[in-house]
Amino acid sequence: MNDAAKPLAGKIAGGHLLAKAMADKGIKRIFSVCGGFINPAYMGCEHFGIEVIGCRNELEAGFMAAATARLTREPAVCLAEPSGFTNYVSAVAEAHYTGDPVIFISASANSNNFDNAGFKEMPQADVVDCMTKYAIEVNDAQRIGWFFDKAYDIAINLPTGPVQLTIPTNFLFSGRVSLEQPEGARKFDTTRKKVHKPAPNPDDIADLIEALGQARKPVIIAGPGTWFGHAEKEMQALSARYDIPVFVPVTHVKLYDMSHETNMGIVDYHQNPCSRMIGAEADLVLLLGGRLDFPLNFGEAPLFNPATKIVAVNPTARELSNNMLVDTRICSDVQMFLKALLAESAVFDVDDDWLERIRQRRAESCEEFRPFLTSDQEPVHPVRLCYEALMSLGEDDIIVIDGGDIACWFETAIGLWATEGRKIKGIVSPGPWEQMGTGPAYATAAKMTHPDARVILVTGDGSLGLAPGLTPLETSIDHHAPVTILVANNAQWGMIQEQQKAMWGQVSATSLRDVNYAAIFEGGGAHAETVRASSELGPAIQRALEKNQSLSALLDVKTQGVKSPLTQGLIEMRIKTSIE
Repeated sequence: MNDAAKPLAGKIAGGHLLAKAMADKGIKRIFSVCGGFINPAYMGCEHFGIEVIGCRNELEAGFMAAATARLTREPAVCLAEPSGFTNYVSAVAEAHYTGDPVIFISASANSNNFDNAGFKEMPQADVVDCMTKYAIEVNDAQRIGWFFDKAYDIAINLPTGPVQLTIPTNFLFSGRVSLEQPEGARKFDTTRKKVHKPAPNPDDIADLIEALGQARKPVIIAGPGTWFGHAEKEMQALSARYDIPVFVPVTHVKLYDMSHETNMGIVDYHQNPCSRMIGAEADLVLLLGGRLDFPLNFGEAPLFNPATKIVAVNPTARELSNNMLVDTRICSDVQMFLKALLAESAVFDVDDDWLERIRQRRAESCEEFRPFLTSDQEPVHPVRLCYEALMSLGEDDIIVIDGGDIACWFETAIGLWATEGRKIKGIVSPGPWEQMGTGPAYATAAKMTHPDARVILVTGDGSLGLAPGLTPLETSIDHHAPVTILVANNAQWGMIQEQQKAMWGQVSATSLRDVNYAAIFEGGGAHAETVRASSELGPAIQRALEKNQSLSALLDVKTQGVKSPLTQGLIEMRIKTSIE
């Protein structure tokens, strides 16, 4: 270590102490935008071999950390200087509502002038307290590692979620701290990464099995806790053993096998009509790692029937308190709960045709859109764009979805694609916060996390404009993480404009210029093409994926402005609300 790294004999800068704490937890990469306040942390990262992904905006850095945490189910770090903190707040909200275990770290004003309008002084922990599991300002430079260990522990344990760690600038620059814990003090293992997995009470399982055995038309709703609890394999094993249909809440993680024979898609009255059978016929809902919140209509009709028995499984009593409308609440890690059920024999006695009838209803609801998959119309129908993107990828690849109406059309495309029996590594979309503009950062992070995967982002022209960065592919190009963006360009904020047209017969502030995105992205160093006809789409995607071996790509796809099933549903709902 050179003299600049340890200005006093035997001592180091606080930035090195932070870097060591991250290295001890096995963190190999962080996401950040450079700033003079955080230079000591950068130097520490260089010393401990932690890669710093230099982004163009702290919001992008936050989104990349969120996507990395979601894909790996391990904590990821976003580091910012004080004004960068306000830039990444939307990423904190996105991570909070999805459950991404992100450790947000930002420098703050010098603690020596606390509460005296110091340079860039802000009560950061107070600002994000409502959307983090833990938010604290470090009160002693020597305790930086102690606070990081606690933040890591809170972020990774269920329910996972973001934390905020604020460090005064003078602590980061301080040359008076030691890498070693104080001599004679009680020490802890700085490398520990324990995830606690509480098992279900055996009495709860015994009581529950009788109720489950009476169900003839059960469904499983796999909430985000199923994914973050590493329980997807057990869930699929249970559903396959008894032919139980599986649904996921709309806007939640779709990293489960969406083409699995029992996976019936999202719970949404308009985008996936087969999920209406939950409210119409299901006699038991097994809610795993989820919550009866907005995406599930708070457990109310028409998605749920008041007579339907609901069983909720969550790893903490606090989570269960949010599910006060369910009939039976089981405090358990989801994976441990499913292992307990799999160890039992003949738990369910499901009607022979239950799963098949739901599968048939799903197929029927998709049929009206199938003609668009082969039509050579111009401009391209949005469902054709989404379907072609899905069909171009294999089981080791990842697709990312962003936007408004195009994201809704993507759900329809999943229903069509799932019947083809194809597999994909993961589908990444915004969470319940529905933050638009996440796509390019999510796609780049996905490529960095899975470098052997081909990664496609499907987004809209409105959401592309919300993405941080000049061309939103700069970080991808700068760090040699090539991805392909397919932008559905219909020169409008589609979901909102279609509601305006239907409800008022006019539009206001929802039209966009017909921008030549291909020229912009080509100037930024990407392979770029403009696609106008449906017949050109498939070959253009393949050319982009071939270029992706070394070069990011953008396809500017001219698409129709046409209402998605969800937009039509929103129109009907809001007209009804206005009448009431």
